[in-house]
Amino acid sequence: MTEHSEDSKTRIISNELYFTEVQHMLNEGKEIRIRIKGDSMRPFIQDGDSVLLLAYRGGALQPGSNLLARHQGKYVFHRYVGRKKGQVVLAGDGNLVLREYINPADIIAVALVHFPQNSAKEINLNHSWARFRGLAWYHIRLLRRVVVKLASLLS
Repeated sequence: MTEHSEDSKTRIISNELYFTEVQHMLNEGKEIRIRIKGDSMRPFIQDGDSVLLLAYRGGALQPGSNLLARHQGKYVFHRYVGRKKGQVVLAGDGNLVLREYINPADIIAVALVHFPQNSAKEINLNHSWARFRGLAWYHIRLLRRVVVKLASLLS
């Protein structure tokens, strides 16, 4: 389904159609830049930022990598945080509890570069520091939940 937005310069298409085309271009060996929608990767990647993707062709994944994958019929862009019983474990940086468990065959692409929307800066997502800070953020989820709970009690 395609429709025009209010500014008539932008077309709105379904996620299914969009990601089918993304996957097609990735399968052709192209790198593709997509815009991120949602807050699940905050604080590192914001709604409206974009990332450059490269098709995942199997093989070892770097812990802390940002991946585009299918999960329960939907597309997610989350961080690779580990493996459990042969499945790949993903988590959004902004999620305090939720994790996705997927099969390696459900990984579509690995993000290479992050382009913040309000900056000319480009962030190499495969640099060890970018992956480390994301994993560190993931591993302090319990502490983050406690802080959020305390903040809600105090307000």
